[in-house]
Amino acid sequence: MIRLWLSFLILCFSVQAFGQNKVSGTVKSSSDQSPLYDISVSITESGETVKTDRIGYFQFNDVANGDFTLNIDSRNYGRYEERFTVNNEDLDLGEIFLQFDPKSSMAGVITLTSDELASDESSAQSSMGLLQSSQDVFAQAAAYELGAYWFRTRGYDNKYSDVLFNGVRMNKVDNNRVDYGNWGGLNDVTRNPAEVIYGLDPSDYAFGDLAGSMYIDTRPSTQRAGTSFSYSLTNRSYRQRLMLTHNTGLMKNGWGIMVSGSRRWAEEGRIDGTMYDAWGYYLGVEKKFNENHTLNLTAFGAPYRRSTNSPNTQEIYDLMGTGYNAYWGYQNGDKRSERVKKNFEPVTQLTHHWNFGESSKLITTISYQFGKMGASRLNWFNAKNPTPIHYSRFPSYYLGTGKSDADIALLEDKWRSDSSFSQINWEDLYRANLYNVNYGDGSAAYNLVSDVNEDKVLSFSTNLRTQLFEGFTLYSGLNYQNTKSEIYREIDDLLGAQFAWNKDDFADIGLSGEYDENTPDRHVLEGEKFEYNAEYSHEFMEAWISGDWTLNSFNLRLSSKISRTTMEREGFFDHYLYSNSIGKSDQEEFTNYGGKLQLLYQIDGRNFIKLNGGYFTKAPTINEVYPQGRYNNFTLPDLQSAVIKSADINYILRAPRIKARATAFYTKTEDEIETSFGYLNLSFDDSNENLFTAEVLSGVDKQYLGAELAVEGQLSTALTASAVASIGQYTYANNPDLYYFSDDLENGYDYFGKSYLKDYKLASSPQKGYSLGLEYRSPQYWWLGLTGNYLTENYVDVSPSKRTTRFALDDDGFPYEIDDAGNIITQEMLRDVLRQEKFSSEFMLNLNAGKSFRFGEYWAMIGLTVNNLLNNKDYRTGGFEQLRLADYKFETEGNGGQNGKIFGNRYWYDQGTSYFLNLIVRF
Repeated sequence: MIRLWLSFLILCFSVQAFGQNKVSGTVKSSSDQSPLYDISVSITESGETVKTDRIGYFQFNDVANGDFTLNIDSRNYGRYEERFTVNNEDLDLGEIFLQFDPKSSMAGVITLTSDELASDESSAQSSMGLLQSSQDVFAQAAAYELGAYWFRTRGYDNKYSDVLFNGVRMNKVDNNRVDYGNWGGLNDVTRNPAEVIYGLDPSDYAFGDLAGSMYIDTRPSTQRAGTSFSYSLTNRSYRQRLMLTHNTGLMKNGWGIMVSGSRRWAEEGRIDGTMYDAWGYYLGVEKKFNENHTLNLTAFGAPYRRSTNSPNTQEIYDLMGTGYNAYWGYQNGDKRSERVKKNFEPVTQLTHHWNFGESSKLITTISYQFGKMGASRLNWFNAKNPTPIHYSRFPSYYLGTGKSDADIALLEDKWRSDSSFSQINWEDLYRANLYNVNYGDGSAAYNLVSDVNEDKVLSFSTNLRTQLFEGFTLYSGLNYQNTKSEIYREIDDLLGAQFAWNKDDFADIGLSGEYDENTPDRHVLEGEKFEYNAEYSHEFMEAWISGDWTLNSFNLRLSSKISRTTMEREGFFDHYLYSNSIGKSDQEEFTNYGGKLQLLYQIDGRNFIKLNGGYFTKAPTINEVYPQGRYNNFTLPDLQSAVIKSADINYILRAPRIKARATAFYTKTEDEIETSFGYLNLSFDDSNENLFTAEVLSGVDKQYLGAELAVEGQLSTALTASAVASIGQYTYANNPDLYYFSDDLENGYDYFGKSYLKDYKLASSPQKGYSLGLEYRSPQYWWLGLTGNYLTENYVDVSPSKRTTRFALDDDGFPYEIDDAGNIITQEMLRDVLRQEKFSSEFMLNLNAGKSFRFGEYWAMIGLTVNNLLNNKDYRTGGFEQLRLADYKFETEGNGGQNGKIFGNRYWYDQGTSYFLNLIVRF
């Protein structure tokens, strides 16, 4: 007996000495305390997953000593995450109560499409995709409620957020933004990311960016096992969606296979003349060789075609309604759009997970992405502009020209009643080309072209996590990315013509006008490249390291990075105007660095104080380095990286019935570059002073200052209330330098002085947003929620050219005289013209409802989300001042000044009530 006890004690001591412990707990519903069966419970660091039994119990055996993260992924409940520490003894986590969450079960209710995230004419994109997956109280409310109305948290541009698939960054090198369309429709794969970081919070997988990051682990073992089918009906950019997903999970033989596919489509979206046709596919094959090594093959892609809608002046909206879209017209009785985006950029990745030692893990991924993205538009040669919204067709154009009120009224009636006038007249375009075929040289007066990007991206990422000693964990990573991006214009459709000329019809007399001097008088056929053709080479290398210290009630996280970015352009066409259009440019090099700090103080188990701070630099993007990269190698003088300084302080409450966060934040960005394109009237008196230009601001400083408050309280086991407030002030912080890059400038570009933008508001998002909601979640698994949203302090995007000293000077450099007495422009008159337009404040009401069912092994859910329940169509989601008005006299006199209508601001409007009905079946 004594020997038996000694053997047992030795065995226990051996187990404890090697840190092999048991971790267990019980999962229950918070509404009725019933156990939850068949719920996936996992440990993030080891990747091990178990299921709860009939009484909700789970257990992990042989858990090493160290700090770990428990994740619970359920069908009808929100994700649960808890940190725990194992130290030479078994750990019972007790009862874990999950709260029923329709947002979790309504996977993909708020779907992400490129046109919902950004407009062609605006650089603003939402970070809604990142925020939707966040566990942060404020971030979720901002995404699901305020985010539906183009609200951007803290006013940040999408270029400040990162999305990583298995460690590989998916942001585009031309503008540093994320194209969510690359995995559109794959909600079953992406809806539960391994990590979502909000703001400056530290990441375990990357250094992170200003607005945060999202890490998606595509292993089948980390996804829900089983089969899922969903059908959606909506009146948004598409009308219907189908998704089908099957996942074996990790089988006994160590293999796991997951496939997912989807289609979203609409013959016409909620705006006239828009269509949508998108597919998505995903394949994940995982092999777990042993407890230390796992290999995962991932392949996904999402080919799509969709048409976009035009921004318009208020005059046109008043004539045609806020749903008017100038980009389409009838052809043989069917609607055809000139603006169609096509994209297919599939991704293939191979990822190795290596667990070594007691608490160390290395994740390494090799990735390759290739594909083609194109955007079509009408093009013309020695012909008039075919767009219906050319200013010469506006009724206001004829004010003061001798036209009678009756004549103008007839024109307005023609806009409303004659679609061949108010929309693109495709028959006229074909007719013009047919005339050239029969009586001319057969060339195209009109053709449909596409501006194309063909990218080839090779990436490598490795990420190490190791606990060096108790209370200290080290995170580090290396990233490499090599991108070859070919850009060109190609002929999509000759519209009945035989060929198109590769020439510029605006070339001055005496110049050849050849877009490629090496192939003069070239006839371009459908599918061939013309006008411009170049390739960018972009290389990025980064190393980062982060240390996490925990001591009593304090946690300190320090992170740092260093990176090197190189890029160059090689042109393949010898443009008639530029000697530097063909061949390779000089290589541009940028070395960047940065550091972040987070200090977390745990007052007690429910109250926390968190301080974040960051200072880092970012290299400019390709589009910023080469403003006219389609045609030449010109760059801005004294290129430098942008500098970002940011800090926030947070109070966090995590109580059983209430969650809250209060935050104050400050961000300053310096030395940024902004580029916009348009036609400028620089002089009222001299038509030679007009040019088509890339308007480039250099050395732009911006300031973001504000506060966030979010409270979510459980009033009862079934009733939850939430309140969110975001109060910000986002402004230009200096007067940057203004450059024009244009064919009409002798040296390709010129410096036009300072643009006086300081204290103007940053645009494209309401600077203040408020949300108040109430949601009932029945123990019988149905829910009903209503949320009121108030958005205010939204401004139009200002034109830098109007804020220069040249704006108010005549051709001799003197202030304009505005009347016969010789009075000059006063400060009051300038303020009136240069005042930034502020949009009206608006109230929006959202509703969500649904019910889930259980039929043996089958689970089903039907849910409905309705945004803008009150059908408010007065809400302007964004707008911009046209570049055209770069001269005070041109804006205030002549056709350009007719009530500010012709070249007035252009806007986008919310289209009123939208709904999303979703049906999901899982087994």
